[in-house]
Amino acid sequence: MNAVLPAAAAGVMIGLAVRAALPTKPDLGSVLDRLDAAHFTNALPVAAPPGARGLPERVGARLLDEFGVRIRLPLSDLKLLRISPAEHLGKRVLFALYGLLAPQLLQALLAFVGAPFPFAIPAGVSLLLGALFWFSPGQDVKRDAGAARVIVRHAAASYLERVALARVANSGAGQALTQTAEVGDGWIFQRMRQVFDHAELAGVTPWDALKQLGEELDIPELTRPADTLALAGDGAAVYTTLQSQARQLRIALLSDAKAQANEASAAMVLPVTLAVILMLAFVMIPIVNTILAS
Repeated sequence: MNAVLPAAAAGVMIGLAVRAALPTKPDLGSVLDRLDAAHFTNALPVAAPPGARGLPERVGARLLDEFGVRIRLPLSDLKLLRISPAEHLGKRVLFALYGLLAPQLLQALLAFVGAPFPFAIPAGVSLLLGALFWFSPGQDVKRDAGAARVIVRHAAASYLERVALARVANSGAGQALTQTAEVGDGWIFQRMRQVFDHAELAGVTPWDALKQLGEELDIPELTRPADTLALAGDGAAVYTTLQSQARQLRIALLSDAKAQANEASAAMVLPVTLAVILMLAFVMIPIVNTILAS
């Protein structure tokens, strides 16, 4: 009975994976949605053709078609890392399936050679590994997205200053945003150029496109200059506002860097203390033995 739960969970996940891997007839509504101009402005990365998609993406796409409303995914983090929700979900499902099946396969192998474990041990290990492998990709995405947002915040500070200089040089609000993005060579500037190109084709203002990008990626440092330029007055006023935003952002980045350095220093206190104690013990033990033996 102890093995029933992980076996049932593994069976359900195998059924979902097999069903998801089978080809499905495309829904006409979803195809038309992809051609909608409103969705065109949101499509930052270009999706891979169906024939080039791997097993995780096919599994995730089928599961999203079946249970999309009920599944909660970190969409802003995935968009920031340019990972499709289908690929992320499929990877989590396949990882969890592997965690559920691996102990059961090991138990079957040991039973075949005549040295099985008690059923409670592989059952508990299956549930533990299944849960661990399900949450592991989510934690990786969260960590990588946090690191990517730090990079974007540094780039945003430089971008704010350049937009302010372009605006005070009597460039228009939209021109200041688009021309400044052409100067940058980081991946976030490539994303901004994509968004501005799509906005031009869709008839959307550059500041609205930048604000939409900041909201989609959950990066408020990109929405603030968009709001400022949407209400742009004379160049001097905008220059002062943007320079103030850039200065505040750099101060916040410096404070975060100091906090991380302090956390790293605090984390090293215990290992260093233990190392010193062990070193003193190795030095003092022979001396104490010599004194006691004399």
